[in-house]
Amino acid sequence: MSVFLCFLCLLPLILIFLKNLKPSKWKLPPGPKKLPIIGNLHQRRELHPRNSRNLSEKYGPIVFLRYGFVPVVVISSKEAAEEVLKTHDLECCSRPETVGTRAISYNFKDIGFAPYGEDWRTMRKLSVVELFSSKKLQSFRYIREEENDLCVKKLSDLASRRSLVNLEKTLFTLVGSIVCRIGFGINLRECEFVDEDSIDDLVHKSEDVIRNSIFSDFFPGLMGRLIEWIFSERKRLNRLYSEVDTFFQNILDDHLKPGRESSDIIDVMIDMMKKQEKEGDSFKFTTDHLKGMISVNL
Repeated sequence: MSVFLCFLCLLPLILIFLKNLKPSKWKLPPGPKKLPIIGNLHQRRELHPRNSRNLSEKYGPIVFLRYGFVPVVVISSKEAAEEVLKTHDLECCSRPETVGTRAISYNFKDIGFAPYGEDWRTMRKLSVVELFSSKKLQSFRYIREEENDLCVKKLSDLASRRSLVNLEKTLFTLVGSIVCRIGFGINLRECEFVDEDSIDDLVHKSEDVIRNSIFSDFFPGLMGRLIEWIFSERKRLNRLYSEVDTFFQNILDDHLKPGRESSDIIDVMIDMMKKQEKEGDSFKFTTDHLKGMISVNL
């Protein structure tokens, strides 16, 4: 009985192994030797895109890899890049979907990670016309000037006292203050739920959600979810994501308070959402779209 149960447990792996042994019906580009099931995952570090020159010297300008069940094609020549980015642009313009990007973009409701299609074109049109037009950006010039003046004054005061300065942190705080005032309508020196020190931590956590890969990114399906559950990968990712989501929700709550007078990018998007509700547009701008757009600004 125990032997039969072991066989049942190993049967999916055996089927996957046999499937990977079958030659592909497609004529695939050359590439490094792949192991059954994991493919080239064991070589992921040495096959980083930064090392594409070494790959192209050995296998040519187009190299085929496989990370788990996910096929990957590495392009390393001008001609091949033109073929992908120009000739076959519509087939290749969408970014790959991962668990992290799905979470941070609220199921691909932003511009950065949304697949190319009608929704993406509508969001892009709204963004170009209403959010990031030259007139709109010019109207926020005074914020950039104020923050730059405050930064220069702070550095001058520290220099007069001959104090040490963490220039990287100072410049990061400057950029963060400008982005938060223009994009979110919050002043880091006055905000109740975030300050100059915590914004740095939030940005890095947001990057970790996007950058960190979990098992189902390479092995979609039941097998990937099972391994994630065993090693609590999804739980760790959700913990990071929940902190970022709380920050986004605080921004929305702050903008939805009655009597608000300022008009920043989030206010414009909320007005657009209310206008669409009245006019009954086919494309519905939701709070997930708002949070997705906030994540792009962050």
